[in-house]
Amino acid sequence: MVVLIVASSVIAVGAPCFAGQSTTVSGLAVGELTPSFPVLAVSGPHKGKEVCYVCEFMGAPTIFAFFRQTGDDMASVVKRLDELSRRNTGLRVVAISIEGQDSQPWLEKFAQENGIAIPLAVLRNGTHDIAMKVYKLNANMDNTILMSVERKVAANLVNVTAENFTLLTDAISGALDRR
Repeated sequence: MVVLIVASSVIAVGAPCFAGQSTTVSGLAVGELTPSFPVLAVSGPHKGKEVCYVCEFMGAPTIFAFFRQTGDDMASVVKRLDELSRRNTGLRVVAISIEGQDSQPWLEKFAQENGIAIPLAVLRNGTHDIAMKVYKLNANMDNTILMSVERKVAANLVNVTAENFTLLTDAISGALDRR
């Protein structure tokens, strides 16, 4: 009987951690201010330098995409983010690996081989970086994608994939419409 109830609950409600508006499982809640934090730029105009993209992008609509690890899953989402950025010139996007500086060679090669225009960056101290705490990031999530408008979180999605990427584009459209 217990198995039937659990199975029915999963069927009715869905499995946990589908991409969608986060209930602050990872990342700042909608409405919270996006604090400044430094990253090491791996690509883009600030390559090799420490930069604060929150400061750089000011109040522009911005997507901060934090990824647990490099690899195929990250690559497929970053490619979609890059396409999204190219189609929406007023939107700023940065993809950040929370693995730390060990992921730098992979990110550099990936950006070069795929012509990625959005900046790729790493948290200098990996999961021990202050940004993990300040942004309330859960290192167990594949990714946490925050959209900020005028330095306030307008959308928070976790575990976005190339297959469910429309959840992100829908959230962006909604956030920009409310602006």
